[in-house]
This record gives sequence, structure tokens and C-alpha cells, in this order.
Amino acid sequence: MKFSRNLSRESIIRFLEGGGPDSELFKAAREVLLESAGSSVFLRGIIELSNDCRKNCFYCGLRRDNKTFSRYTIPFNEVINAFDSGYAKGLRSFLLQSGELLGALHIDHVEKILHWVSRNLEGVRMVLSMGELPMESLERLREAGAHRYLLRIETSSRELYERFHPDDGLHEYDDRLRSLQMIRASGWQTGTGVLIGLPGQTAENLADDLLFMKELDIDMCGMGPYLEHEQTPLWNRRSELRHWEERELLTLRMISLLRILLPTANIAATTALQTLDPEGLEKGLMAGANVVMPNLTPMKYRKDYNLYQGKVHVEDTLDEVLKILENRCSAIGRDVELGNPGDPLHFSNRIKEQVGDWTE
Repeated sequence: MKFSRNLSRESIIRFLEGGGPDSELFKAAREVLLESAGSSVFLRGIIELSNDCRKNCFYCGLRRDNKTFSRYTIPFNEVINAFDSGYAKGLRSFLLQSGELLGALHIDHVEKILHWVSRNLEGVRMVLSMGELPMESLERLREAGAHRYLLRIETSSRELYERFHPDDGLHEYDDRLRSLQMIRASGWQTGTGVLIGLPGQTAENLADDLLFMKELDIDMCGMGPYLEHEQTPLWNRRSELRHWEERELLTLRMISLLRILLPTANIAATTALQTLDPEGLEKGLMAGANVVMPNLTPMKYRKDYNLYQGKVHVEDTLDEVLKILENRCSAIGRDVELGNPGDPLHFSNRIKEQVGDWTE
């Protein structure tokens, strides 16, 4: 079966609803990946820098009103020790992830870390995922050494976005969209993503999410199944959720369809997918993903970065984790590429096109 990069909305909906053979879809996505971006699996080491957050999203365990766990910010020395260890093992891409915070202390802390990485770790790509930040803060952090920014839209549907966020002036769909567009326009390697399987979410919504990401022309994507958390308002709607197997299958279909729509983008097999299924890593890669994100957060903090119920907390050493990842990837014919930051080909192609536009 031949798949066009210009999949229609109707055909996307049909595949999301199970109207086409999944085996053919996943095979087509793998073929697109091999032809366009290669078979390598790139690693992005995550540090969950802080679980403090000013937002109060109805689906997230880190929401401001959840008082059932300890808030933390990892000190500078512990962050750089984790990065230094990861670098020594061959990692060349690192993600600093936190709840959404504004204010000088948080930005200063991140800026200090980025300066240290720029001075001490050659050939590294730093990814930030810190929510909506003002342009001034974004410029400071990029000048300090950040290269990529991941801001998940969570859903491209204004209706769903407003349904799953409080109406308090801090959770505006238009603000989120403008922030994402600003990041992309200002030269960052840009990523976004969506939650899959939210209550009331339809195949039409998910198809529009895919077309939104294609239209925005993103470089990276981290999307995964929605997993509920008992300390959130959406916990009371868990009876409306699709069974976990259906959420997993929808996620795999979304990965494959996005791979076909954006052949050279970097797409992650997320932790949430692996939480649903012990074989979620392999299934995500076989559906067209090419990024895996080992967690470098010091163990004493991991239990408190609790976005959803049942989040995987691997207690193996980094050596053990990397060996396991290499073996699992090798078993499905994929190679982990250490020593390579895994710049998305989509970004370099996009920049070349822009330069061409400027010089014509």
C-alpha cells in the first residue's frame, strides 16, 4: 500500500478509527523513516529540573493546587553532575524539563546550567521544556546555549483546550499558540506534542492535531497517551476514558501518521507509552519513532515529578539503562547512536529553504 505525504484529513481519520490495516500503516512509516532520516535511534537525556508550576491544568499531576507531594528544584551541582555522567557515556542531547515558572530565580538557574554546558560539554544540543516564556527569557536562554524548545500544545482544538484548562487568565489557547509560533519563528529547533485519549477527544480532533503539526512544520514531536492522575479534576472522568490498549494503539497510529506527514522530524517514543506497555518502546520505534529519552534525574527527586499515575521510575544505573536500550533496539534492527546529538534533518532542511528564500 502506497502512502502519500499529503494524506487527506479523511484518510487520517479512517486510519485513526482502525479503518485501515495497522500493519501496513506501521510498515509504511518505518519505510519513510529509513528513506528520509535513517534507522538510528537518538538518545535525549532528561533532567526534571523542577516540579513547581504556576499553572493548574486539569490533567496534570504537577498542577498548582496539588498539595500532596513535595516541591523541589534540583541544585546546580547535582544537575551538572548528571549531565557530566551522561556525557561520559556518549549522550549528546539533554532536556531540561520543569513545571511552568516565571521569575528571575528560575531563569537565572537555567541560564547558569546552560553556560556551564556550553563551556564544558562539546557538541551538545540542549533542549528546554519549560512552558510559555516571554521572548526576553527565551533570548537569554538561547544566548546561554539552548538550541531546541519543546512546547506541547496538548490539543490543537480550542474547545478541548478550554475544557481541560481553568478560565483564570493563565491558560489561554491563543497565548499558547502564539508562544509556539514565536519559538519557531525565532530560530529554535521547535517541538510540540499532544495528549492522546483525553475524555471526549475524537478521531477528528486527533487528525486535526496531526495536520496542525504539519502546517506548523515542527522539527520535533513528543506525544503520548493521556494517563490519569488521582489528584486532578479529570480523575473523576476516568470512566469515560478509552481502554489503555486503545489509547496505546491510537498513539502508535499517531506516530506513524506523523512520520508519513513529516518524514524527517524527530519523533519520540515517550515514557507515557512505555508506562502503558512494557513493550511500548519497541512498538513506538516500530511505528516510526526515532528518539528515546532516558531519565537522568537524581533518584531522590523522581517520585515527585509525578505527571500521571504509574509513571515508570527505573532504578537501574545509567550504564545498565543504556545497555538495556541498546539491546532492545538491536532486537528490532535499530541502532542506538551515541556521540550524536541527533539534530532533526527537518530543521536543517527548513533553514536551508529559508536561506534560499532570502537569497533569491
